[in-house]
Amino acid sequence: MSVHDDDELDELPPLDGDPGDPEDPRAESDLDDLVGPAGGADGLDDATGEDDPADASDLEIDEGDRGWLGESPDAGDLDLGDPEGLDIGEDEPSFVEAEEAGALGGDFGLEDVPEVAGLDSGEEGPVDADEELRDADLPSLDADDEGEDVDPVFIEDSITADQPLGLPWAEQPFPRVGAPVGLVPATAVACVARGALVAGRTETGNFEILRVDLEGQTQALPAVGLPRAEVGELSVEGDMVAAVLGDGRLLVSLDGGATFQPRAGGVIAADARLAGGALWVRTSARSLAVSVESGPFQRRSVAGVVAALAGDGQAGVVALTVDDAGAPVALLRGRPDGTIEGRPAGAPEPCGPEIVAARGECVAYPGRRGVVRRGPDLVWRAYRWEGTVTALAFVDGVGSLVAATYSDADDTTGLVLVDEAGKISVVARLGPAGADVELDGRTLSMACDDARGVLWVAGGFGVAALAIR
Repeated sequence: MSVHDDDELDELPPLDGDPGDPEDPRAESDLDDLVGPAGGADGLDDATGEDDPADASDLEIDEGDRGWLGESPDAGDLDLGDPEGLDIGEDEPSFVEAEEAGALGGDFGLEDVPEVAGLDSGEEGPVDADEELRDADLPSLDADDEGEDVDPVFIEDSITADQPLGLPWAEQPFPRVGAPVGLVPATAVACVARGALVAGRTETGNFEILRVDLEGQTQALPAVGLPRAEVGELSVEGDMVAAVLGDGRLLVSLDGGATFQPRAGGVIAADARLAGGALWVRTSARSLAVSVESGPFQRRSVAGVVAALAGDGQAGVVALTVDDAGAPVALLRGRPDGTIEGRPAGAPEPCGPEIVAARGECVAYPGRRGVVRRGPDLVWRAYRWEGTVTALAFVDGVGSLVAATYSDADDTTGLVLVDEAGKISVVARLGPAGADVELDGRTLSMACDDARGVLWVAGGFGVAALAIR
């Protein structure tokens, strides 16, 4: 039905009246009260007038605009409206563009904004200019499932090499125990009752010797008579403490570190070990000397030169001698009475860094790569890995050996365990704790406390106590 059908419109009552007709009593009624067209073929309901649209004649719509208000004369079963109303050309506004000014009638410059495709909906992250990306919004790289703090001495291995030094991680790495000690670097460590003596530089810049324990107690030794200089080696037996300074001076305390006296006797020490009341010294000239019961030093004649010296508790000391090419010549055992017993070394390859470790019949030294170890069966075997071995310690009586191995590439120490069966794995990794360029992750000294099952490690990172599994 068209709104311009004259036949049907003639039957409608006048809306505005005609000046020549009688006055319509409804002329002054409100527009909302007007009665709509009578029902007919157009299907309009005239039962009520409140929901009826306003009469189209009041809108003064052109013929050309009627496509939005009337039916298409050719509409079929599905009313799609006038096709001209759906044809949007290049000059017509799109459905997402504003056709008129804003609600306040102002020009906001939206017409000049180019259409942008592929806008981020914000579902994957912040898009506001003033929205900051917080650390808390990022996934944690070093989160501990149990909520424990990560010790800064240890290197987080999830962001470093999966196999440090070319070796796999142990199934049960050595955990850190005890409280942090404020020494950076720590240069030497030796076990004492209920803890360890550690030499190093404190936060004030002074070199001191501290007595530390696993309960967090730290006490500086009075060390009267000990120069405030770097201590390179420490050895302790009961109340006797031997300290070797970096310049080769040897000082000994008989009262647990309260006072120190120089023990020169023409000896420039490179290393010193206390064993059964005897003080054994490897000199800077790579010879061997001994002082028994605080007596004068006596030199011992040995084949080759003394490359390294290690303590073996009350059993005495073990010295490794080498020839000019560094090949091991003999293993010497120094007794508490000052005598020595030697036997051919029989080792398979030259000694690298001048380090040796001993416990009973077990002996180890650094080889070309990794270590060479003699086990309880008196057979030498070589174990290979990357890096430079800087310290050795046996951690039990059956030949389990820990080798502190420095990696120059990432400035860290990996503690490599060679167990009784010869299996090799990394049990801990340590790194520098400060930004001082003089510090590094190199381990300088290790000591094993058998009674408490703790391995003490000292180096450029400070000092760490690790529980031996």
